[in-house]
Amino acid sequence: MDFIPRRLLDQAFQRLRRSELIDRLHAVRALAAVRGVRYLDDRGRSRLIEIALKPWVLTSAQVVHFHRAMSTLAEALRRLPALYARDPAVRQLLRFDAGRASWLALARHPRSRPMAVVGRLDSTASYDHARWRDFQMLEPNTVGVGGVHYAPVSCGVLLDVVGDVLRQALPGRRITPTPDPRHLLLDELRLVRRRLGRPLRGVALVENTEYATGTDEFVHLARYLTAQGVRAVVVDPRGLHLRRGQVHAGALAIDLVYRDCELQEFVDMEAGGRPLAALRQAVREGRLISGLHWEFDQKAAWELFTDPRYSRYFTSTQRRFFRDHVLWTRLVRQASTRDRQGRLVDLVPYIRRHRARLVLKPNMLYGGQGVVLGCRVSQRIWEQQLGQALRGRQRYVVQELACVAAETFPSLADGGVKTVRRASVSGFFFNSAGIGLIGRFSASPVVNVSQGGGLIAALWAH
Repeated sequence: MDFIPRRLLDQAFQRLRRSELIDRLHAVRALAAVRGVRYLDDRGRSRLIEIALKPWVLTSAQVVHFHRAMSTLAEALRRLPALYARDPAVRQLLRFDAGRASWLALARHPRSRPMAVVGRLDSTASYDHARWRDFQMLEPNTVGVGGVHYAPVSCGVLLDVVGDVLRQALPGRRITPTPDPRHLLLDELRLVRRRLGRPLRGVALVENTEYATGTDEFVHLARYLTAQGVRAVVVDPRGLHLRRGQVHAGALAIDLVYRDCELQEFVDMEAGGRPLAALRQAVREGRLISGLHWEFDQKAAWELFTDPRYSRYFTSTQRRFFRDHVLWTRLVRQASTRDRQGRLVDLVPYIRRHRARLVLKPNMLYGGQGVVLGCRVSQRIWEQQLGQALRGRQRYVVQELACVAAETFPSLADGGVKTVRRASVSGFFFNSAGIGLIGRFSASPVVNVSQGGGLIAALWAH
C-alpha cells in the first residue's frame, strides 16, 4: 500500500484516554509558544498559531511523487520570463506598471543569472486515502513565503508530543519530518554562491519593518542560518547600504539577500524618497532570492497553463500536469475564452451564470485577502464583486472552485477536548532541487494562517 490509511491514526488517537488527550494538547501549545509559532495581528499583538494534534504521515512513494509533480510545475513557472519577453499576449496577462518594470529591467537576462528561488505551491493534496494522486493546484507563491520556520517546528513539536502514538500505530516504520524548508533555503544560498563564485560571509533577510503584522519567522531563520555557519541578519531593505561598492547591513558585508518583500514594496519605498541603491546592485548581480523573475508568479499565470492557445510553449509532461491538476483560471476582463470543457464563451456572462462553481481572487494579493467564493454569496453580491473586478485598479482572476479536503482532529475547548473538522490545504516548498511540505487548516473555506487558521505537521514514514 502506497499510503497510510486514515483509520490507522484515528484508531491510535481514539485509544488515548480523555485526560491523556488534554495533556498532550496542552503540551503542543506550550512547545509551540516556546519555539516561536505565533502570528502578529493588526494591532501587533501576538497570537499562538494552533498546531493540529494529528499530523499528516506520508509514505516514501508519496514524497517521491510530489517531488516530481512540483518540479514539473516549478519548471513551467521558470519559463514565464522568456514568454513574457516574446509574446505580447503574455505581457497583457502578466502586466507590470512602469515602476515594477524598471526593477525587472535590472535582471534583463534571466539565462545569464541564477534563477534563485525558495517558493511554495499551494494545493488541495491530502494523503490518507487511495485517491491521493487526485489533487488540484491552487496558486503559486514564490516570494516571501510563510512557513519556512513553522513547518519544521510543527514537525518537531508533534514528534515530541505524539511520537510514541505514531510508532505504535505504524510499527516497523521510521518516522521523520518531511524535508526541512530551512534546508532548502540554505541549499539555495550555497548553490547561488557557487554559481556566482562568491564567498558566503553574510546573508541579509530583508523585510519591511513598517508592517507590524503577519508571521514572525525571520528572526528564527537568522538564528538557524547562523547556527549552520552562515551569518545572517534581519534588516529592512532601506537599511542596506553600499560601502566601497559592496552591499552592507551595518558592518556586515552582504553576499546574498533573501526577501520577504514583494517588488511593489521596493517601488513604494523609493517613491517615498528612500533610494534602494544597495538592493538594486544585488539584483543586477543576481544575488536576490527569490529573484525578480519570480514576480511572474501572479495568479493569472494559471491562465497560461489552462488556455490551449499557450500550450505550444510547454512540454507534453507539463501539459498533462496542467490538464490533470491546475485549476481553470482566467484574468477577469471583457474577452472570449475557452471554458474547462474547451467551449468558446464570453467570459463576463460566463462568470455571472456560473457563480456557484467559481471563485474571484485579487491577482496579486496574498493571505486570502479579497477572495470571494461564489457559493457563499448571493447573486447580487457576486455581480457587485464582478463589477469591482472589471472596474477597479486591482486586477482579479476567476478560478474554478477547488474541492478542499477536510481533516478531523482533537482540539481543546472550554477546559476539555472535542473533535473538530476543518478545511485543509497543502503547501509544497521548493527550491532549485527539492521540496518540503506544510499543511494548514481553517474553519473558513479560505484556508490561511492570516485568516485565523492553524498548522498541520507533515511527517514521513520510511
